[in-house]
Amino acid sequence: MNSQNLKYWKDIVEKIDQILESEGASAVQEVPGRGRTLYGYKPQSVIDALNKVVGAKNWGFKILEHSIDGVERKGEKRYVAWVKLRIWILETEAFKEVFGGSENYTPGDALKGAVTDAIQKGLSLFSIGRKAYRGELKELLPKKEVERNQRATAKQIELIKKLAAETGTDVSKVNFNLLTSDRASKIINELIGKKKAS
Repeated sequence: MNSQNLKYWKDIVEKIDQILESEGASAVQEVPGRGRTLYGYKPQSVIDALNKVVGAKNWGFKILEHSIDGVERKGEKRYVAWVKLRIWILETEAFKEVFGGSENYTPGDALKGAVTDAIQKGLSLFSIGRKAYRGELKELLPKKEVERNQRATAKQIELIKKLAAETGTDVSKVNFNLLTSDRASKIINELIGKKKAS
């Protein structure tokens, strides 16, 4: 690593990482994954740390292309957006071009989510927030927080459906794919209470 790269690493990347790590669990969020629990940095936490280290005027991005399409999901109108943007830190000539995507209930929120996604991915190419992409954020969370965010088990889901049928409770709006074990326990307790009361 040459001296310029070493200076960048120590003066920017390591300082941002220290800020994010010092924030601990408050800088981390659960990210919906494909059947597993993933963790990522909250976008605002990364941006705040970057602004603190390099200054808000010393980095930026430009949207090069974007698209928003309406789609139907289970009878609901949703919007899917993607963007291609150019992001730079310190020097506009030293940029990365990345894509980001998002889905939401309004075109504006879908586009905003796509931009945020692209910024996060772009910053990771500069090694900023890299622990998120390495899957190392779980260690920043207290053990109870990790346990609380674990996915609901098949037994919990089966029990919720059984109790819902027995009590005549509509659980069609419960997203079982994203249901956490902690939330499932609360639903089960509510349904048991309802069953006892009837």
